[in-house]
Amino acid sequence: MIADDCKKLRQQLELVAKAKANEKIVEQLNLRKNELLQLKNKVVAATVSLEAVGSRTKIIGKLDATKAYERVQKLRIALKDDPQTITNGRDLTNMSSAFNKFTEHVLAATTATWDQYLLRAQPNVDANQIAQAEQQEAFKKTVRELKSKVELAEFLSKSHPTSETGFVTLETVWQDIRILIESLPAVTNDPKVREFLKAANSLNGAPLDMLTKEVRLWLNENKASDKYRIVNM
Repeated sequence: MIADDCKKLRQQLELVAKAKANEKIVEQLNLRKNELLQLKNKVVAATVSLEAVGSRTKIIGKLDATKAYERVQKLRIALKDDPQTITNGRDLTNMSSAFNKFTEHVLAATTATWDQYLLRAQPNVDANQIAQAEQQEAFKKTVRELKSKVELAEFLSKSHPTSETGFVTLETVWQDIRILIESLPAVTNDPKVREFLKAANSLNGAPLDMLTKEVRLWLNENKASDKYRIVNM
């Protein structure tokens, strides 16, 4: 009788120990699940931002995800042989490390590309033109709106947009700025210079053949040679 009770007690203790071990495994699996979700969100956010910039200009530098994918394959093989290796093996750690490194490279490439793109994509705002227009009652409201849009654009462009929606929002503000600038009194009466300034302040820039002698002279006189974008079509 006593022997049977001891046997039952041992069996119950073994079940309790097994349940605790399983509980520990579940905790570890949930921890790994959260780590993988965080890693996924980080990688996706970085690549989405890169794709948005890359759809507008050439990405600076080269990106190579080979090592990260190799780590994924090693983890898959390890999990096939022993599923619980995800709770204590090095394969998951190595894979996470590889993807984190890749994500750092993606963010660096995105930032470098964005910094270069921003210089040629954002509209040029002529402080002299604004100051002159502000003196005229008929253009004071337009100048206030323009200044507000410029401040918004500066805020939105402090860092690269993180999605296509962010880019579209910023580009819409840039277009509003260009329209407002065109509605202000021209800074010169020379039609060639005015045509050049309009083109140079567009998203595509002014073609090289628009940089005539008259335009060069006006740019030099107004110390504005480095303010407008010229492209070799």
